[in-house]
This record gives sequence, structure tokens and C-alpha cells, in this order.
Amino acid sequence: MRAHEEAVTIGFADADPAGVVFYPRAIALAHGLVENLIRHSPLGWEAWFASPTHAVPLRHAEADFLRPMKAGEIFTARATVEATGTTSVTFLVEFSDHAGRTTARIRTVHVLIDKRSGEPVPLTGEIRSALA
Repeated sequence: MRAHEEAVTIGFADADPAGVVFYPRAIALAHGLVENLIRHSPLGWEAWFASPTHAVPLRHAEADFLRPMKAGEIFTARATVEATGTTSVTFLVEFSDHAGRTTARIRTVHVLIDKRSGEPVPLTGEIRSALA
């Protein structure tokens, strides 16, 4: 399955008063990786995020925080397409520290819906191919 990796720095605005990444900011950082995975796929931004016919809203999100991620630290973040279903795509984003230890694991499930009806629709062949 498709993957994208990049370095991510935890900024001052991403941290709580203790200087550790604030959990909604970690989820936002993970979403940024998913956006870049899509942007760098054959599908591209327009077909996924700006389609006139469909949208791909979040259906489920879960996160495991295994080690503190402190402001100012740089992590390797890797987004992968973990699974594709009939109407959904599951992304997994893992953050690792300089020693290669996993610090956080964030999984999101997005469902392809028709913009007019709001109902789920099957993933297109173009989407399946681009995310494979």
C-alpha cells in the first residue's frame, strides 16, 4: 500500500503547558501527513479533497501515545494506507523518535460519500489504484 514519510517538528503551539504535544495537535499533524500522502499519489489533491461529486469525511479516529513528544523535538512520521474497504480507506500514521522508537500511532478511517445525497459510495477504481 502507498506510504509517505517526512520529518515533523513539534512546535511550541503544538504543546500543552508541560511542553508535550497536545493530543488534538498530534491528530492534526497526522492529518497533514495523510494530506501529503494523497498529494504525492497519482490521485492528487483535487481528486480527493476538491472533487465536485464526492467527499471523504472522517468516520473514525483513534490514537495511541506511547512516549512523550516534546516541543522542539523532530520526529519521523510515516503515513500508510493500511486498508481499503468497499467505501472506506484506513490510514495509519506512526511517529518515531531519533532512536527509532514509536512515540505515537494514529489511525483514521475516511468514507467516500456522494456530495448530493451524503450517502456512502464505493471507492472508485482511480482511488483504489492511486492508494495501492
